[in-house]
Amino acid sequence: MSVFKADDIFSDGMILQRGVENFITGDGEGEMTLTLERDDKICGRSRIAADGRWRIAVPEGKADCLPYTIKIRCGNVMQVISDVLFGDVFHITGQSNMELPLNRTYDPFKGDVPVPEEELIREYRVPIALSFEAGKEAGTFTGGSWIRACDDTELNMSAAGYHFAKKLFAEIGVPIGLVNTSAGGSAIEGRIPAEVCREFRELDPVTDTVTADGYMEKTLAEGEKIEKEWSAYVESRDKIGKDIVSGKYHADSKKCTVPFMVNDLPDMNGFCGRIWFWKEFEIPASADLSDAMLILGTLVDADISYINGAKVGETTYLYPPRYYDIPAKILKHGTNRVAVRLDINNGFGGFTEGKRFCVKLGDTVIDLEGEWDFIPAVKAPLRGTVEFLPSKELAVYAYMTAPAYRLPFKGMLIYQGETNCGNADIYDGLFRRFVEYYRERCGYKIPVVSVQLPNWTPGGEGWVKIRQKQLECCNIPDTTMAVTLGMGENNDLHPIDKESVGAALCDCVMRLIYGKGDPLPVSPTMIRRTSDGIMVGFREEVTLTDKDTKYFEVHTPEGWQSVNVKENRGGLLLDFTADSADKIRYAWLPDADRPAAEGVSGRLVPTFEVAI
Repeated sequence: MSVFKADDIFSDGMILQRGVENFITGDGEGEMTLTLERDDKICGRSRIAADGRWRIAVPEGKADCLPYTIKIRCGNVMQVISDVLFGDVFHITGQSNMELPLNRTYDPFKGDVPVPEEELIREYRVPIALSFEAGKEAGTFTGGSWIRACDDTELNMSAAGYHFAKKLFAEIGVPIGLVNTSAGGSAIEGRIPAEVCREFRELDPVTDTVTADGYMEKTLAEGEKIEKEWSAYVESRDKIGKDIVSGKYHADSKKCTVPFMVNDLPDMNGFCGRIWFWKEFEIPASADLSDAMLILGTLVDADISYINGAKVGETTYLYPPRYYDIPAKILKHGTNRVAVRLDINNGFGGFTEGKRFCVKLGDTVIDLEGEWDFIPAVKAPLRGTVEFLPSKELAVYAYMTAPAYRLPFKGMLIYQGETNCGNADIYDGLFRRFVEYYRERCGYKIPVVSVQLPNWTPGGEGWVKIRQKQLECCNIPDTTMAVTLGMGENNDLHPIDKESVGAALCDCVMRLIYGKGDPLPVSPTMIRRTSDGIMVGFREEVTLTDKDTKYFEVHTPEGWQSVNVKENRGGLLLDFTADSADKIRYAWLPDADRPAAEGVSGRLVPTFEVAI
């Protein structure tokens, strides 16, 4: 007999979708029997003859928060799957903001992120696996395991997913399962097969490239070569690094004011290479040195940071926060020094403005902002392009999307769109096709909740256009969108307030899936000109949370202009009486971080643009 084994997702701690037919699949041959048991009593039984790949039905269990045991027998072999629950299971997917684990929501000024307490919230995180083979579809997820929230001591669960599940469990009181297929940087076209990508002729050049024989292997090798050669070029030419680390400073150093971007310095625009920064700071004799951390906000691009000549932290790319624990006996009372080696590979780098730069000693904070010394160590050519494969077409389809078609879900949550900002004009078509194709393949109209992108300054016009496309896609049946204006951080692609995002997702799910109110966003439903201005009505009564907001604009032949707005008869009245306006919009800024209008339900009005 061949190896007898259930697929990885059917394992200890799993949650099965209540109220529907569930099947367990795996490999093996022979006559098989499955029993669903609780307290040593058989609650249900099924049988099947297996020939290589098998699929066996699971008798329906109760979603009463008590565990079952599943036993699958084949000949002399038995596989036991313990601690099985029935509840509501959600496919959560998207990019890094859905992938972002709880441990990345840590704020050193608010304390440690607590380990969740919930036993009945569980996540199966699908390992990232890429494929660019046209026609390739894996039959099941490979790798991964179910983890109970209360056992997640490393805080690896999706933060947005966890907070959504926590809120939802409080509402409905049944176990909540999350199957997490998110992957940082993945585009929406990465989750559809090649034949669907071919429906969008604009994508043909990339589709041709990624489906060519050996594309992934070749691209990975080229990227590794580019990175190694650039790093070797810089490293071999750095003649001052050891001196800086040891405290031997150079007389020709210059001054800068942290935080800042290197491009703002004279003659440094577009700089690539390595710069050393350093600063001396004083620790008072009364300070406790036992709980110390170096906090350097975020840096662009890569750094190695030192305290008193000892390395305390290293980050190889721009996004993660620099929270570096300082080991004992490195700091001292009196004068200390911090040195930062910053490598800039794409012509734009520095210390991110708006972040904290300090040494934290328990409750004592020693500010590191202000004057620093610096000296360019190596000026290098712009590093060549290193392709980020998860962002490409097809990348996360075969192994991370297609297997989901075979699983029953209560709904899907998708936090995605960041990668598509450079091609925002076709996003609505791609997203619609993604939803349509997914439903075709899974065989039921899975409810879908997306997340309208939050505020982030570098997002630019494409970021705002994606928001508009996401809103327009809410006319797809059985879909809606969580509005997250103000839940982002203007200087960080990965905002840490995932609790608010989770609450917004839960509200959408309660409305869309459980029938607890109007599921559609609080967007305009009526616009008309009056003698007093432009009257805008919404899906529910709306109030202003910022009566002085400049987020409302009208469009005329001369362009867009901001207008005053006031509440009027449950809607909003824009102070513009001329007939020349043909469109209005709201919060049309990537960094719109102060939501100005909300419905009586407490839901935020989304970014929108609409014709009069």
